[in-house]
Amino acid sequence: MSVEVGQQAPDFSLDGSQGTVALSQYRGQKNVLLAFYPGDFTPVCTKELTCFVEDWSKFDNKDTVILGISTGSVDNKNKFAASLGAQFPLLSDSDKRVAALYGVSGFLGVARAYFIVDKQGIVRYKHVESIPIFKREDEELLGALAALS
Repeated sequence: MSVEVGQQAPDFSLDGSQGTVALSQYRGQKNVLLAFYPGDFTPVCTKELTCFVEDWSKFDNKDTVILGISTGSVDNKNKFAASLGAQFPLLSDSDKRVAALYGVSGFLGVARAYFIVDKQGIVRYKHVESIPIFKREDEELLGALAALS
């Protein structure tokens, strides 16, 4: 299964660095950037999430929360979030259930992928990296968010 732009984003609830988070808790209140990433403490993922930490206020100013999602334990998410100083939750999708809902699970784990979900719960942006060593620039994601208003 794959989620496409214009479709309702599948709801989920996952445990992570800030407790249990459900996508539906933001409905009617905030846009959500779902940032699927392959693994905690890996070079590209660390760089990617560090960029989110550095630009967090820009996303916040666009009325958007960031949810980082990957496999791995909640304990690992806690350690990774603390090492980054992340203001946003890192969520454990250890069984790849949510990644499967969004069509981004693979043999080796979770693909690097981005979904922007608007306040009504509709997917407005989607990008799945074909090679996980690449990432989207925050300016591209912020531009997609600006187009929502």
